[in-house]
Amino acid sequence: MGVKILSLYDGMACGMIAMLLAGVPVESYDAYEIDKYAIKTAQHNFPMIKEHGDVFDADFTQYEGVDFLIGGS
Repeated sequence: MGVKILSLYDGMACGMIAMLLAGVPVESYDAYEIDKYAIKTAQHNFPMIKEHGDVFDADFTQYEGVDFLIGGS
């Protein structure tokens, strides 16, 4: 079983890269990002990432039980 990650201002998914390089198994990865090129890169490299768009439109109550909250603002 892997960890649940919530990434704010995700960029090109460097958080996912770090987790994989550290050998951390990822169960779910929810990301907030608005830059279309960063999202395209992240989705190309990691299609399992769930992109949610603008962080200011988020309902964070749905993320109870997240193991890691990461951000790159």
